[in-house]
Amino acid sequence: MRINPPTLFWILIAAILAAYLFLPLERFDRAWLPWAGGALTVLGIAISVAGKMRFQRAGTNVYTFQEPDKLVTDGLYAVSRNPMYLGLVLAGFGAALASATAAALILAAVFALIVRYWDIAYEEEVMQRRFGAEYDAYCARVRRWSGRRGHLQPAPRPARPTEESQS
Repeated sequence: MRINPPTLFWILIAAILAAYLFLPLERFDRAWLPWAGGALTVLGIAISVAGKMRFQRAGTNVYTFQEPDKLVTDGLYAVSRNPMYLGLVLAGFGAALASATAAALILAAVFALIVRYWDIAYEEEVMQRRFGAEYDAYCARVRRWSGRRGHLQPAPRPARPTEESQS
């Protein structure tokens, strides 16, 4: 069964609402949680929409289960191989925080795992098959969720002077 990630996201939102109303497991009594959750949801949706818009500007397919047309590696895709998925996962966790229930957090974690091990795994296999070495080089430069590889690595230490170089 193939369910596109945005559809799965809306299923998650419905499940979070149902959990909030009928099966919260545990409610967290923190006044800031709905605000933080709302902000994270808005941020996640903005990231996801920006990723989709970049694909549309490049003229490439945005649907997970269709063959990719082009390898997009600039804009948000220079710091995340999956900004649309990253945005949906952040928005899911944001909605879970806004509900302030343990059940919603569990649902958001399950959603994140499904996205990673179902959608992203499928897409990575297709991308590697379609783009080969170009995709491999991209994966070597940019992490799956966020950050450039080696970007936050400490600078190499200068070599210590040896006895021979001091004389």
